[in-house]
Amino acid sequence: MLTVSLGQQVTNTSLNCHKVMAWLSPSYPMGAFAYSHGLEFEISCGNIGTAKDVKDWIETLLRNGSGWNELVLFSQAYKADRKSLGEIANLARALAQSKERYEETLALGRAFEKATSAIMGLKCNDMPLPVVMGFRAKSEDIPLEYILPLYAHNFVANLISVGVRLIPLGQTEGQQVLFNLFPVMEEIAKAASIAKLIDVRNSCILSDIASMRHETLETRLFRS
Repeated sequence: MLTVSLGQQVTNTSLNCHKVMAWLSPSYPMGAFAYSHGLEFEISCGNIGTAKDVKDWIETLLRNGSGWNELVLFSQAYKADRKSLGEIANLARALAQSKERYEETLALGRAFEKATSAIMGLKCNDMPLPVVMGFRAKSEDIPLEYILPLYAHNFVANLISVGVRLIPLGQTEGQQVLFNLFPVMEEIAKAASIAKLIDVRNSCILSDIASMRHETLETRLFRS
């Protein structure tokens, strides 16, 4: 741990903090910006058209849909040994309710692992993103309580960026949505950190349908 004194302020940092910042940065070569998680379809239909709509949609995913499930899967992968990762990965695949969502979580996982294994070694093949990143975080001794809320933040920020580009929302308005969701991210991440695999859930049927119908959009910017 490195301690730096700035006048009266003391700042602590570590290499693991930098690893998390890199993994969750838009510059990390995963291509997360290319996926809308079905949100593009809802915006194209006019069902989502305001900052409040975007906030409500994302908050629902965090509480009762794919956002919650990804955090639970991340947490379980973090706690798992390598032998049991396959079961968790299979569940993650099964929870992807459409072809595009299935391809999204696997493509992101492969891209993350390709970059990470090239830098750090220890390859984990064909794991959905929350599973491979959760396992990687444990192998790097990154505290779960530190990285899990930041994974939630990344999930939320990616979807907000879809709204900023497509509705379009202004940059400031998008950031307001993000800041308003900070307490929800912390709440849900804390709950997911102690949840078990049997606690996965999905009552966000409209999100699943949106992801399915996205495949038929004639003009689209995103891959899901």
